[in-house]
Amino acid sequence: MKQNNRFSNGKYPSTALKSSIIFSILLLLTSCSAHQGIAPKPLTTFSEKVTALVTTSVRSHIGGDRQKQDLLRRELPSLTKKTAMDPLIDHLKGIEPLKQLAQTIEGDVMFELRKPENQETKNNFNSPETQREVVSAILLGMTRALDQL
Repeated sequence: MKQNNRFSNGKYPSTALKSSIIFSILLLLTSCSAHQGIAPKPLTTFSEKVTALVTTSVRSHIGGDRQKQDLLRRELPSLTKKTAMDPLIDHLKGIEPLKQLAQTIEGDVMFELRKPENQETKNNFNSPETQREVVSAILLGMTRALDQL
């Protein structure tokens, strides 16, 4: 028995139609496989994780509030002078509209410190080097978030 390759209208599908269907499938497969190579890399260091958490927290807390965004932008120069986390957080807590954000950022850092893989950072947390690293991570997260808003 002969196979019927006709559409319901009695006509054979055109070569152009067949080609475009095959091309669309190949394009879809190619684009799906291409995205695997540009996936985000896992965050490996304590600083990278803190920066990512702070970026997310800042965006979620002040993303829809232009006044808070402008306020944080104005405060950044004075925050960059801080060399330890506590004075930076205390400075932010002293600004009522940014108080909740400061508490969240502090929680982000403490969350990372509780993880077993960050035990060494936790043990050295009060050292000047670790404090500078934490402050840098926080400031980078704030800056990234403000740049994205």
